[in-house]
This record gives sequence, structure tokens and C-alpha cells, in this order.
Amino acid sequence: MKWVKDNSETNYVLKYNDEVILEMHFDYGKKGVKAICQSITETFVIETESFWKSNVLIKENEIIIAKTTTDKWYSSLSTLDIKEQKIKFKFRNNPLAEIVFFTETEENLLLSCGLKSDKKGMIETVLNVGANLTENPIKNYLLALCWYIFKPIAEENTVDALTLIIS
Repeated sequence: MKWVKDNSETNYVLKYNDEVILEMHFDYGKKGVKAICQSITETFVIETESFWKSNVLIKENEIIIAKTTTDKWYSSLSTLDIKEQKIKFKFRNNPLAEIVFFTETEENLLLSCGLKSDKKGMIETVLNVGANLTENPIKNYLLALCWYIFKPIAEENTVDALTLIIS
């Protein structure tokens, strides 16, 4: 499974082997970045709200189905309320930038996306999918949200073509 940029500068496709799992189109407007996401079963939009653009919304048919909140304004820990589930996520240095999604504690890992250095010292973006995420009905939302949040960090710190490697 990997994220690849298609021929444009604003579209990404998540593929597993040759099967398309999720497509994301990024729209950079005056009100911030909006991602239009299409999976096999659903279409949804991810966008930010508030003056500081700190809260992220997920909408289906203009109806908010998920919202992130930061527990404390100075904290790296946030919560995603989506379809009667509460998912925590936080940024950490491990040793490079990483975002981690989990349920109760960090040991209950659902998903993580971070920068890693390969054997040649080149920085690559690696996604770790936890066993708990595979059958979770919100899997596509989490994969899209993770990439929406982490893509600017990955673009700033990697070279050449941006590809997300799933391990």
C-alpha cells in the first residue's frame, strides 16, 4: 500500500498493489486547504475550521461527521470524534516527525505516519497500519485524515517524488 502523486500537483492516490483504495484531491483556497476524498464506498471532504485552522472537519454531503479538538491549546494530543468513536492522535519525534492515531493508549496503535531515514540517509515517509485498523469501518477516514495532516511535513522534508511507503 502506498500514496502516490498522480500527474497533477494536487492529487494523490492510495494503492494496494494495483488496486486504488482512496483518491484525494487537494484544493488550496483562501479559506485553507480542502481535500476531496473518494474511496470505493464513500465520498467525503476534509477541511479546517476556526481562525487558527486548528480543528479539522470531515463532511459527507455537507454534513459534519467528524471533528478534531485539541485537549489543551499547548498540547500535542488531539481527539477525533467520528461515528461514535473517539480516536486520539498526537505528534511526536521518533526521532523525526511522526503522527500517531490510537484508541485508549499509544499501545493501541491504529495508524502512524512518520519520517524515517533510509540506509543512504534519504528521508522517506512511512505509514504503519495497526492490526486494529484493518477491519475498522472508519479506516478510510483515518488514512485520509492522516495524510491530510502529515502531507505538508512530508513534502517539506523529503526529496524528489513524494511516495508514502506502508510497512
